[in-house]
Amino acid sequence: MCGIVGYVGDCNREKINKMLQATAHRGPDASGIFIKGNVGLGNNRLSIIDLSPRGHQPMFDDKKSLCIVYNGEIYNFMEVRRKLEKEYKFKSNTDTEVVIYAYRKWGINCLKFLNGMFAFVIYDMKNNLLFGARDRLGEKPLKYYFDDKTFIFASEIKGILSVLKEKPGMDFEAVSDYLTLQYVPAPKTGFKNIYKLPPASYFIFKNGKLKIYKYWNLDFSKKLDIGEDEWIELLEEKINKSVKERMVSDVPIGAFLSGGVDSSAIVAFMAKSSNRPIKTFNIGFSDPKYDETDYAKEVSKIYRTDHSSIRVDSEMFKEVFTDMANYYDEPFADNSLIPSIILSKLARKKMKVALSGDGGDENFAGYDRYNIVAFGDYYRFVPKQLRNNLIRPIAGSLFSLSPNLLTSRIKTFADTFDSPFYKKYLYYKSFFNNNNKQSIFSGKVNKMLSSEDTFLIDKGQFDAKLSRIDNALKSDINSYLSEDLLFKTDIASMSVGLEVRAPLLDYELMELTAKMPSCMKIRNFNKKYIFKKMLVKRKILPEEVVNRPKRGFVAPIGSWLKNDLKEYALDRLNSKKFRESEIFDNKRLDEYIKTYYSTNLNYHNNMFALLTLSNWINKYY
Repeated sequence: MCGIVGYVGDCNREKINKMLQATAHRGPDASGIFIKGNVGLGNNRLSIIDLSPRGHQPMFDDKKSLCIVYNGEIYNFMEVRRKLEKEYKFKSNTDTEVVIYAYRKWGINCLKFLNGMFAFVIYDMKNNLLFGARDRLGEKPLKYYFDDKTFIFASEIKGILSVLKEKPGMDFEAVSDYLTLQYVPAPKTGFKNIYKLPPASYFIFKNGKLKIYKYWNLDFSKKLDIGEDEWIELLEEKINKSVKERMVSDVPIGAFLSGGVDSSAIVAFMAKSSNRPIKTFNIGFSDPKYDETDYAKEVSKIYRTDHSSIRVDSEMFKEVFTDMANYYDEPFADNSLIPSIILSKLARKKMKVALSGDGGDENFAGYDRYNIVAFGDYYRFVPKQLRNNLIRPIAGSLFSLSPNLLTSRIKTFADTFDSPFYKKYLYYKSFFNNNNKQSIFSGKVNKMLSSEDTFLIDKGQFDAKLSRIDNALKSDINSYLSEDLLFKTDIASMSVGLEVRAPLLDYELMELTAKMPSCMKIRNFNKKYIFKKMLVKRKILPEEVVNRPKRGFVAPIGSWLKNDLKEYALDRLNSKKFRESEIFDNKRLDEYIKTYYSTNLNYHNNMFALLTLSNWINKYY
């Protein structure tokens, strides 16, 4: 696990050094630079496999014709290595060297053989090109800048900004998307001319031209017609294999344990494969509506883990939030980012590697919004005239009489039901809708965005042949998973030099669950149906842990913003740079903020999005 950087143009050692310094937190164990002509590569190393100097980067093949900088872990690297050892002699035990020779043997087709999380760039000196790639799900980041003269890449935007002659302008389309989604969708980043390589993609940079290709897609169209017992057997086998592969490490390894089903399942599988107690880490809150500490302790007790826990209060939240833009260099508003940073700091005190339960909700339909989609399959049988002339007005009246999160969701469901699925599904999970944004944006921004609509983002990938649940899962996997959850995990963990591995994101497991009929994922509004049944039937977790209500890994941001952190939040929302950014009509923005504090609308996430946007603007503009 590392941070990688590169520069093609008027390159020199000073520039590569600046980029490495800006991303040094990603790899505290070693750093290295390679420059040839106008091409420079750099690496900050976090040593996980083969801790010796043989594993340092940039790394070369035996002919010195290939040079790689690499970030990630290839879990099947020994299997791939065995295929290559007949032709090539290895000098290290690293997966990095396996990637070099896999490229030498198979070229760009090497990606088909790699199972893991990764972002790497290979300088092919013989063919005078750069080949860069990102893993299938987007666990590891790769950002780049290209202006037809200079090509710059890095694991984090901070590395790119450190060597640009001029600060790039703000991308207002990206800001608009961010306010709706709480993250910036690829390839945008918030900065003009700086992009992210999308997941499951690779680039070729040659002769001053950049070309990007997709190499993998998750296929939901082919279903396996097998019974529940067979699904249970397949899932247990695949998950157990995935967990074991991710426990391979030359340094201590542990696990995040929120107390939820996914992280608890990972800890259970780990414990079954370990001859020593697993170290587990948990974050709790003083508000019992958000706290899962007791559930985490219960699982820890069952599997006798070495458990550490910490409670987050508003002051701790404020301390991390103030410093947050130093970690996240794109606009980002998932409020679980704060506890993620604190959790990573807690775990890093005892280890370099932790396993997480990321991916469980996307594999097995675990979010509440999937139940809204499932309910829609029944609601569509209500005559359209009755829906529009009776139910929709009632929903509007309920919201007017008692404006809150529940009545707002009911109104959104009724108002958007006849919209195309790709559009209304985004409404189910959106923060600011178009009306919200237009009401607070400045005239300049509204004019610029007149033809840009965030709610069309899934239109191209919507497949009318798939079930609505499959389309919802496809949407989340292709955007929300990589650009929100995995971005959050990578930046929070790597800010302290911690590697996080997610067994439920194994691409072979995800290809299997994509073949699973929707009824195995949601049945009678019971989310994660077959996954939970497998855990109980195979006695991996007790039923009371598996079937308790889902809470999610979120902070009590609402009560904090309206009480302990109110003065702090208002100060941030009135900062000079934020108000002079030309994004908002400041008078209308004041009205929006006033409405939040004087009513029960409870759009806490919208306010948090404005706060983190203010942080980002104050840091970078």
